[in-house]
Formats: sequence, structure tokens, C-alpha cells
Amino acid sequence: MALEGFDLESFAQALSVPTQEALAALPEIQKQPEAWQLAFDLLASNNSNCRFFGAHTLHAKIARDWDTLDAERQSALRDELIRLAVENSSGALNVLNKLSQALAAYALLMPADAWDGFLNSVVAALQKRAQSTGMSAGAAIVDFLEVFPEELNRTALAAAQQGRLVQDVKAALPLVLQILISVVRGLEGSARGGDAAFEQLGQSVVWRTRAWKAIQQWLQFGVPSDTLFVPLLDVCLQQLCVLAAHRLRGDGHDDDDEIQAAAAAADDMVSNMKVAAKYSRSVGTLVLEHLGQEWVGQILDHSARDAGHDARAWSAVAISFGETYTDFIVSGMADAGLSEHVSAFLQLMVALTRFPGHHGFDEDVSDQPLSFWYLLQEALVDYEAEAEAGAAAVVAAAARNTYADVLRALVAKSAFPAAATWLAADRDERERFASYRREVGDALLNAYYVLRSDMLGALVDEVRALGALTAADWQHAEALLFALRSIGEAVPSDEAVHLPRLFAADALSQQLLPVLQVRADGDRTSQWALTSLKAGVIAVVGAYGDWWRGRGELLAAVVPSVATALHEPALVPTAVSALRRICDSCRDELGAAAASLVQLACDVLSAGAAVPAREQQRIFEAVAEVVLAQPPDTHAAALLPLTSALLAALRVDVARLESSLSEPEPAIAALIDRLRLVEALARGLQFGDDVEEHALAGDADAASMLAYAARCYQDSALHEFRIGLLAVLDRALVLLTAMSQPDDTLLECMLATVNSAVRRSPHAFALPFADSVAFVGRTWSVVVARPGADFAPVFSARWADQCPALLQSISQLATVSVPDSESASDATDRVLGSVLARAIDDVCAGLARDAATLPVAIEQQPIVSEYVFDLCTRVLQTRPALLAHVEHATAARLCTLSVHALAVPNRLALKPTAYFLTALIRLSATTARTSPATPLLATLWSEFGPEWLRATLQGIGGAHPRSLLPNLAELLFAMVRHHLQSVKLWMAELLAQPAFPSPHADDAAKRQFVQHLLATRSFVRAKAIVNEFSVRCRNLQGTAYAA
Repeated sequence: MALEGFDLESFAQALSVPTQEALAALPEIQKQPEAWQLAFDLLASNNSNCRFFGAHTLHAKIARDWDTLDAERQSALRDELIRLAVENSSGALNVLNKLSQALAAYALLMPADAWDGFLNSVVAALQKRAQSTGMSAGAAIVDFLEVFPEELNRTALAAAQQGRLVQDVKAALPLVLQILISVVRGLEGSARGGDAAFEQLGQSVVWRTRAWKAIQQWLQFGVPSDTLFVPLLDVCLQQLCVLAAHRLRGDGHDDDDEIQAAAAAADDMVSNMKVAAKYSRSVGTLVLEHLGQEWVGQILDHSARDAGHDARAWSAVAISFGETYTDFIVSGMADAGLSEHVSAFLQLMVALTRFPGHHGFDEDVSDQPLSFWYLLQEALVDYEAEAEAGAAAVVAAAARNTYADVLRALVAKSAFPAAATWLAADRDERERFASYRREVGDALLNAYYVLRSDMLGALVDEVRALGALTAADWQHAEALLFALRSIGEAVPSDEAVHLPRLFAADALSQQLLPVLQVRADGDRTSQWALTSLKAGVIAVVGAYGDWWRGRGELLAAVVPSVATALHEPALVPTAVSALRRICDSCRDELGAAAASLVQLACDVLSAGAAVPAREQQRIFEAVAEVVLAQPPDTHAAALLPLTSALLAALRVDVARLESSLSEPEPAIAALIDRLRLVEALARGLQFGDDVEEHALAGDADAASMLAYAARCYQDSALHEFRIGLLAVLDRALVLLTAMSQPDDTLLECMLATVNSAVRRSPHAFALPFADSVAFVGRTWSVVVARPGADFAPVFSARWADQCPALLQSISQLATVSVPDSESASDATDRVLGSVLARAIDDVCAGLARDAATLPVAIEQQPIVSEYVFDLCTRVLQTRPALLAHVEHATAARLCTLSVHALAVPNRLALKPTAYFLTALIRLSATTARTSPATPLLATLWSEFGPEWLRATLQGIGGAHPRSLLPNLAELLFAMVRHHLQSVKLWMAELLAQPAFPSPHADDAAKRQFVQHLLATRSFVRAKAIVNEFSVRCRNLQGTAYAA
């Protein structure tokens, strides 16, 4: 729009309000050449709104239309900006701020050689203009110094400009900091003969706050020497002292923002890692001297009495100093000139750790120093390893004294607030305290690494001194138990001094365990107090699970007492964790209690929803592990009460599902929870992988034990459970098909239940091989595809969603079903081969049916492709003989699918395909270990090898992301290594094609690639060759990707 006929007076009048119409029109007007003059006209107005929009327009024109000004007008504009800044220095701050932005933008846009030392020049020009007019330029200068770093950070500059700015900033930094310090010293009683204009400006808390923020902005450019940095830090810390004095006198009622800004500036200086590396001695000594003064403790005490007001700001410098100068602090413990200051600083950190109140409720300071105690403990370890013995002993003694104070502070701070306060708190408050408590637990562990046995002894002494635990002093008692629990993982399991006192028979029977039998009667507060105390006792018992090993006489009292907590919902997670830990560590000792534990699991099963499903599973698994540790001939009898109850519950769940097919969700959820209990039991009854491996390696004892277990399981009472479980699964499968939308989670859970007992070693729940295969086959026909009239598969509506779980089950069966005779092995291979063939045929047919082309189908269903190739890879790696029972046509369909999957730039599709083909190629070579499937695999290589090679080279040449190059390189290397001659011939034909695999690779590059690749026998070298060729094909030479 042109500004011809533009009515400035009317527009200015509209902006003075401003009206919505004027504000909407302003951006378009600012794009016009006449807007330069409009800016100056508006700035000449007496209305502050008009002046602001004039300054805004001027800034916009400089930033947007700088190139429309010739050199003469650019030079004249500088003087105008200086004049306007001075004239508005005592006016509205928003106008001055916008003019400062315009001046900063102007300075940054000037050519690199046109205005040397511009920062000093701006300050001088503003001062000179002020002197000539009798006005003050202090506000204009400080505002510009605050704005300039912000403008610099958001402006993209050419390299030449950046170089000029670095020099100017370094040259101007002393003057800039001097001005800003003069302002912050304007606070009463701190003026020290600086520039009167700036100190006068500093009488305003607003300008002092802005000066502090500006100091923080300028610090990001770095302070070039300690002769400038140390005095600056000294002044900042002095000013914090002045601010504290004002607050302590009650004068600082409106200085919250100033305190925050001053503390942030000092914090940035103290936390500067580069400065700490260069000037640790001078800076560290200075900070220690300041933080050792009385005002620090006084202001923190004042903040504590004032509900923690500004406490985080006052403590920020100390926290950052401790975290940044930790090594200096440690060495200072042994330095005669520093040890007193270091000791005072450490006591300050202890005081911050002990800050009054309950974190998350009425204070938010005490979490800040916790990371320091970790860093200090780590630094102590390093110092001890490097220092001479004398100094190390001095430091160790000082550290132990400090951490003894830390221990007392942490125990006190970990105590819960009063029960009434906790119950009345909102969720956020409770979560903040819980999170803080976890951090306290970590800090307690750090304290233990310094104090070791002394800490454990001190905690045990305090607990024993309490006598019988009651709800009367529950907070302190629970805090002590929390500390003991927190260090449990670090205390040696053979600790023989203090733990025997804590868990002595009399201590258990008279002090710890009786509280678990007390009923939680009374009001909510007393119930909560008692529950918290019980949880503390149970958690301590569980934390030292390894210590109970070999102490069966104590476990006889401990385990039943802990088990009673399962009847209190609030204690269930803690009780389950404790029982699981004890069962894991003390399986042999708990043999006599196996029947009681099984009954406990039965009680949990009967309790239903009173015990969360996940906790039920953990109990079942722990009980099964105890049973497994007993002789195999006792397993069936021990488990019979539980398996009978579980089977009865499963039948009830299936019947409930059958009667509620219209709204099956609740019944499905119940059945899933019950099946997961079977799975948990099965996990606990699995012999360890080490036992299986030893047996397979020829260990006679392991093999004999597994053979004995197999005989015990075969005709035991568990046979009834296995048959009943299979019937339940079959019935659930029938009901699944009757649903309008079969539940995927239930299907996966049913298959997981079968898979959990399919192991190489004997398993108490293992179904006969024929039954397992038949169930998987029936499931496949129901949820994936059933044979049609013409033997063509008829797919279910959601076959692709449910297929992966079944493919995983087939993989499990194929890789771990190991018959005990050669004739049985052949029969098993034939059965599994037919299952594998059907899965391959149906998957290939389903993908081809669901999309116009196979690549599109793979893109849409990459998970199906992933799982079918994962299955075939595992077969090739563990049981390749199965492929001898797969027809050539079926294998060819799989290979066709693999060709298309290699061409799809999808990680889920390509990676498993590459792994499958790598395994296939290795076995297809005539030099490979002979297998019944080798002839078939060799034929497949001859038929599909050229297509696999083409797809691989296309991916390397740029068709696939570079992140997939390692997989493609591994596949190509396998081809070269195992089929060198055929690959050499095929590569010559493929690379002779123009622009293959990329127009950026010329014939010389292709020849070099082939020569180097065929000559190497190192996979590492082959990857480098592939990467180099791919970079050339993608035309990325000379970029960071080529490095």
C-alpha cells in the first residue's frame, strides 16, 4: 500500500489510544519506504504510545530494510538514534527499550570495518550528547547494555562480523562491567565514588535489578582474566551482603526481584567451569571467605522463619560453589590456610541439608545440597587414591566428622510430617516429598561409603535404644528404618557386628516384629502412623535379604510376620518386595517352609483384587523359585494345592467369559490376570540357564538332575494340571472367535502361557510337544487364516495384528523343542517344518492380498515382515534342518518377499530381512557345515542371489538411510565371503549399468569399490569401504558425513 494521502495526524491519534484498526494497519505501513519518516514523526509526539510505536517502527525498518539505506543515510541514522535515546532516557521505559533495540540492531548491521570499538563509542556518544544537552544518559546507557547481548544472541552474523564483535566485546567488557557495577552499588550505603549518574540511577530497585540481569547477560561472553573476574565476583558477593543487611533490617520489602537477579549473576560466576579450571585457587579462596561470614547464616535463618522466602536464591551461590569446586574443597581440608574456611563451608552445607521444615510441604531448599554430598564423596575417593598418606588421613578424618553431621541431618529430614499433615496434603505435595526422599536415600548411601561400619553401628544403636516400636514416636523410628533400608545394598551380606544386633532373636521378637501384629484401629492419623512404621520394618527386613541366608531359625519367625502384611492393602507392595528378596536369597533355607509359602500364594489367589495383580504375580514367582530349589520329586506335591486352586479359578473365569460375550471386558481382564499367574509360576519353575548350558556341555551332574526332574514331572500329579490348562486354553480360544472383535491381549497372554513352559530343560508345566503344536495350529486357523475349500487361506479380519504373537510362539517351539532320540528328532522336524511352511505361505499370501504390491504391503505391515524373518533367522541359526521339510515353492515365496523387503527403506522391515539373508547365505555355501537344508539354500542363492545383490547395492547407493548401512554392509560382506566368484560376476554386470547404483558414482569409483571390497577379508575394512562408496553415491564428499 502507498502512503499517498496518508493522514498522519489521524493515524497518530489512533495509535495514541491505540485502536485495533491502527494496530492492524501498522505492520503493513511499516513495510513502506515512507515509514522511515513516519517513525521520526511519531517519536516527536508528546504521547508515549505514539513514541513507542515510532520506536517500534524504527527498529522494524532497521532490521528489515537496512539495505535500502546508502552509506550517508546509515551514518546519519547513528546520530539520530543517539539523540533519541538521550531524549527518551528519562521517559517511558518501553520507548527507551525499543530505541535501545533499534540502536543495537543498527550496530550489529554495520559493516565489519565501518565502526571499530562501537560499544565504547556508543557509551561515549550517549554521554557526550547528554552533556551537550544537560540531560542524563544513564538510563539510555544501561538499557542499551542490557538489550545488546539479547540482540546479539538472536542475530545471525557473517564470520567477519563475528570476528569484529568478539574484539569489540573484549575491549568494552571492563567499561561495561564498571558501569553496571556502579548501578548495583547505588543501593544505600554501597556507593564508592563511581559515576554519580549511574549511582543515582541505582537508587531505583528497578534499575539495579536490570543491571544485575545485564551483568548475567555479559558474563556469557567470558571474562578474559582473573584480574577482572575476581574483583567482579568480589563486588557481587559484597552486594549480596548489602542486600542481606537490608532484608535483615526489614528494609527490603520490594527487592525480591533484585535478590533473585543478584543471586543468579553470582551463581553464574561461581558455576563457570572454565573459570574454575583456570582460577580455582583465587576464586575458591574468595568465595570461601565470603560464605564464611555471619550474614550468610543470618539470612538463611531469617528465610527459614519467613517460610523459606528467597532461601533458594540466598543458597544458590553456596550450592553451585560446592558442586563446581569440589576438588578444591577436598584439597582445602588438608590446607592449613584453608581448612578453617572449608570447615565453615561444609557446616553451611549441612545447615542447608537440615533446612527447617518438610520438603515439598513448607520448604524447597534441602534438596539442593544433596548432589554435593555425592560429588564430595566421589572426590574423596579420588583424593585418597592420589594424595600422600598424611594429607589423606587428615582429609579422611575431616570427611568422617562432616558426614556424621550429614547423617544426622538426613535422618531428621527424611522423617514424614505429622500424620494429620500428610493425610491433608494434596497429591503434588506428597509426590514432591516422596521424590525428595528418594534423593535422600541416595545421599545416605554416599554417607555410608565414607562412614561404613560406624554409620551402620550408629543407626543400629539408635534403633535398639528405642525399645519396642510403637506409633508414639513413629516419625523418628521410621526415619531410622528408612536410613537402614537405604544403605542395605552396600552393606556386606556377611556383616557380623551390627546386623546380628539389629536382627537378633530378642530384637525380632520384642522390638521389630510385634509391631506387624498390631491392628490398625483408631482414626486415620493413627492408622497411617502405624502403617508407615510397619512398612519401614518390612522394608528393612527385605533390604538385607542376602544376610538371612543360612539363618533358617530366624526366617521361621520373619517370613510369617511379613506375610501377615499382605492382608493390609497399603503394605502389599512393600511386603511382596521383601518376600521376593528373601525367597531369592534363601531358597534352600525356606525348604521347610515351602508348604506354608504355597498356602500363602493360595490365600493371595483367594484374596483376588485385594492384592494387585502385579504383586500376585511376584508372589507366585517367588514361591515357585523356593519350590524349584527343593528335590524334583517334591515339586508336584508341594505345588498341588496351588495348581488345583489356580485351575479351578481359571475354569470359573472361562465360564464367566462364556456367559458375558456381549460385554466381555471384565471377564477378559480377570482371565488375563489369572493366566499371568500361571506364567509367573512357570517362570519361577524354570531351571536356570546355567543348569541347561552345563547339561548341554556335558556336565554329568546337571544332565542327571534334569533327567531326574523330567521323570518326576512326567507322571506326577501335575499331569492333571497340564491337561486341565490345555482344556481351558482351548475353550478360551473358541470363545475368542465368538467375539465380534477378538481381544489381542488375551490371545498374546494365552500364547505366553504356553511359551513360558516351552524350554530345552524339563518343566513342571510343559505340555506334550504334539499338544503344544496342535494348540498353536488351532490358534493359527482361528485368528490368522484357515484353509479354504480350494486350500487357499481364508484370512481373519485382523490377521496381521494377531500374527506376530503366533510367529513368536512358533519360533519358541522350533528352537527349544529337543527330542531325546534321532527318530523322534526326525518326526519333530517334519512337524515343525510343516508348521513353518504353513506360516510362511499364509504370511506371504496375506501380504500379497492386502496391498497392490508387496513393497506397499511391507510398508503397511512391517511388523509382520519383521516377525516372519525373525522366525526364519532363528530356525537357520539353531535348527536349519527344518528347512529340509519346506517345499521349494514355499522357500521361493519367502525369498521373493525378502527381495521386496530389502527395497523398502523401513528399519523394521530391512534389519530382520538383512539378518535372515546373512544367515541363509552363510549356510548356502558348499563350504558350510553340511545340513539337510544346504541343497535347498544353495538353489535359493543361485535363483535370488542377483536380486539380493541388486537391492543391497541400491540401498548402499542412496535408496536407504545411512543408518541402515551397517546391516547392508554385513549382508554384502557375507555374499562376498561365501560366494566370491558369483558375486564378482554379478557385481560386474550390475555396476556396468549406467547410473547404477547412483549417477554420482563414475566408472572409476565403481571399479575401485569392487577391487577393494573383493580383496578384503576384514569385516571392519569392508564396512569402511561400503561407507566410503555410499558417501560418493550420495554426493556427500567433503561434508561432515564423509568424516
